[in-house]
Amino acid sequence: MPFQSSSIHPPMDDLVGLDRLVDNTAYLRGLESDRNKLRLQRVPLTLPKPKRFSALWAAAEKTYESLCEQQPIGRKLFQQFLLTSDPQCVAAAKFLDELSDWSFAEDGTKEKAKQRILSKFCQPQSQTFLSYLTAEDVKLCLSHSDKNGEAAMELMREATRKFLKERPFLEYMKSPFFYRFLQWKECERQQITDRYFYEFRTLGRGGFGEVGTKLMRINMF
Repeated sequence: MPFQSSSIHPPMDDLVGLDRLVDNTAYLRGLESDRNKLRLQRVPLTLPKPKRFSALWAAAEKTYESLCEQQPIGRKLFQQFLLTSDPQCVAAAKFLDELSDWSFAEDGTKEKAKQRILSKFCQPQSQTFLSYLTAEDVKLCLSHSDKNGEAAMELMREATRKFLKERPFLEYMKSPFFYRFLQWKECERQQITDRYFYEFRTLGRGGFGEVGTKLMRINMF
């Protein structure tokens, strides 16, 4: 009887499964490498923690006009803080927003915008009435509404500023929104380097060097 040796080759199904395992392992390693690369690219774009001199700078500039009106990022963050505060602060934030729209409105729509502001914020029966307006303020605003709309808007603006400069401003200085403001100020002090940009395309080379285009990394995500 002839001798028959047993097969030493693994089944075909095992080879297919092994190939899939190798492919999946390579894919996961490549994916992890891409994640690490993306994480390193994002590091320069994160807001830094404010250092001591930022806090000192904020202490020197601790005025409502500077932090909440003159600086765009401060004005935006203060408005976001107001929208998360009590109903009166929410009404004040909405008033300032509509007041800004009124100031940039064209002549054809400015009168309608003014009447909308007066009905929403200067009428005691309105849900968004600015309760910090005194009875005399309301009377003056309504009396000026027909003859001098700008005087009425300015009166409401000054009353709102006076209200916000007190308790809301002090609460804002203790909120996470102000901490975010300090982070932005810290970011402004950082030097702009190549790490903030990605080389997008080379346009040409010459005797004076290389000309190309770069894309800011924040636009990549």
